[in-house]
Amino acid sequence: MGQTDIPPPHCPPWLIPASTVLLALGILLWLLTYILMTPRSLSTKSSPIPLLALSVNLSWEIIFALYVTEHILERAGFVLWLLFDVAIIHVTLRAAPYERPPFLARNLGTVLAAMVGVGCLAQWTVVVWWVEVPGRGHGDKRGKWWGGVEGIDTTELAYWTAGVAQVLGSGLSLGDLVRRGHSGGTSYGIWLARTIGSQFGLTLNSGILWRYWPEAHAYYLTPPSLFILGATTAFDLLYGAVLWYVKKTERQLPDGRLVAGAWHGGSPGEADKKVQ
Repeated sequence: MGQTDIPPPHCPPWLIPASTVLLALGILLWLLTYILMTPRSLSTKSSPIPLLALSVNLSWEIIFALYVTEHILERAGFVLWLLFDVAIIHVTLRAAPYERPPFLARNLGTVLAAMVGVGCLAQWTVVVWWVEVPGRGHGDKRGKWWGGVEGIDTTELAYWTAGVAQVLGSGLSLGDLVRRGHSGGTSYGIWLARTIGSQFGLTLNSGILWRYWPEAHAYYLTPPSLFILGATTAFDLLYGAVLWYVKKTERQLPDGRLVAGAWHGGSPGEADKKVQ
């Protein structure tokens, strides 16, 4: 977001290009995450993203691609995310019979579609409310342009909506890993790509805008923002530690699936019986 913004004279001329580079790096790393998730999910027969996080992410991408983005780079990023999401949806549905009750597994596509529909409605209501009146948000919005109108800051809009999706996704992913007790659907490469991608696309991109254009980006240091940044980072770092532990203890079944080993109070011997 923010490619059409006009920073005030005190901002360095490289600010918007630098912000664009950080955003692009975040987009590319998340695309790499999707690329790595697909074969890992197929080989381990485990979904790569919690269903609620996937539906929130999809609805955010759909509304921003169709309604919010104006610059070619921004729109290309969202369209690419959506195209790569097709593979994520496919492997999620493929893994359903191995992870979910039969009735839910058979109808998971319908359930996901309904969740995405509700998510799109929620995202749309927030977006329409935000762009309805110039000046929404935190700080001085002069130099912020959208739809030919000054004072509409879609950078802050994207920050809050993406931040909520990010902290939700990081928290649910950590919970899913703890619940499963194995690394099905994930890997060190996936974890690193999404963690670093989030830091580039959300933390650093927004941070550099706040540092050099603070009057329009003061929201970066508000308590809700600090919670989002802190919680997301903490969840992602904890995820790496838990992933290291479960990979030490998990067992692999002959069909490629993984099961928990010495996890949740179980013993390695019990896991070995499952493998047999």
